[in-house]
Amino acid sequence: KHLTNPKKGPFHYRGPRKMFWRVVRGMLPYKTNNGMAALNRLKVFEGIPPPFDKKKRVVCPQALRVLRLAPGRKFCRLGDLAK
Repeated sequence: KHLTNPKKGPFHYRGPRKMFWRVVRGMLPYKTNNGMAALNRLKVFEGIPPPFDKKKRVVCPQALRVLRLAPGRKFCRLGDLAK
């Protein structure tokens, strides 16, 4: 049973693109003009978009999980959550 109509929200997106978009929206003041403008500038893709898929991929060593997380720390990937 529902006490509310599920069509009216909150909406839990299943696609990784929309999940990430929602996370970023939670970090922005999206109800203000500046926040709305920042959210409109955000582009989120699943996979690698066409202009960048032909370019050579590089690794950013400062962002490697091995270096950033403490040993034994639990983690998950966005793709695992979206399944």
